[in-house]
Amino acid sequence: MSRFRAVSVRALRGALVSSVCLASGAFAQDLRGTPAPVFLSGEDAHWGYSQTVSPQRWGELPGNMLCSAGLDQSPIALVTSEADPSHPAAPSFHYGTSRVRMTNNGHTVQFTYDAGSYVEVGGNTYQLAQFHFHTPSEHTKDGVEYPLEVHLVHTDATGTPALVVGVLIKEGFVHPGLFTAFRHLPKHAGEHSQPTGAVINASSLLPLNKTFFKYAGSLTTPPCTEGLQWYVMKHPIEMSDAQIAAFQRLPYLNPNNRPLQPLNGRVISTNHGH
Repeated sequence: MSRFRAVSVRALRGALVSSVCLASGAFAQDLRGTPAPVFLSGEDAHWGYSQTVSPQRWGELPGNMLCSAGLDQSPIALVTSEADPSHPAAPSFHYGTSRVRMTNNGHTVQFTYDAGSYVEVGGNTYQLAQFHFHTPSEHTKDGVEYPLEVHLVHTDATGTPALVVGVLIKEGFVHPGLFTAFRHLPKHAGEHSQPTGAVINASSLLPLNKTFFKYAGSLTTPPCTEGLQWYVMKHPIEMSDAQIAAFQRLPYLNPNNRPLQPLNGRVISTNHGH
């Protein structure tokens, strides 16, 4: 009888432990609200933010040496009082309307822009290829880090990224141009979203006052290619707290900002846009 009781107690204890483990696993999964991150290809699988290889180690990965050895890296801290008022040529924006086509690539949500929109600066034309978001902001302005930053990526005649317009985003009014898009953000890596009938004009992502900081920089993601012209708008645009939260709640994309990089003697210039 005692032997039967002992076996029964062990069996009951094992069943309880199993139940607790299963419940804990389910609870943890419920807290995460999503499976482990899935990346689109082996090429993307080796870098990330907090979930894989962090930005501090990107340069250790094959083909990404510039991420640690480059001298003109982005993002940087922008300080109004230290900017050179040399009045560089301001970009002239020629943005049309585009369908809303979004992809969660495991690192951000990228909006692919319809062809035909561009900026002109210094006699050159650069096509708007896509824009995407980072949280918190990658650049800081006068020591302030913003909840979001949007990067409008423009390519040269060869299709190579050559000019990026950065816009800081603060909490405020609802952004009407992003209203539909941010209600249908693709949640998981590899997921696409194209809300029926949704369109956007990238002009709505620019502040009315187009004073900007200009500097020579790089991609803020691997391979951290240098030689890009950066125009970061001095004045932020607004999005509502709910819109900002919609992006910040996306699994594995908060944070998705690269830390500030050394200036290494680069000159930051400023001018009033138009």
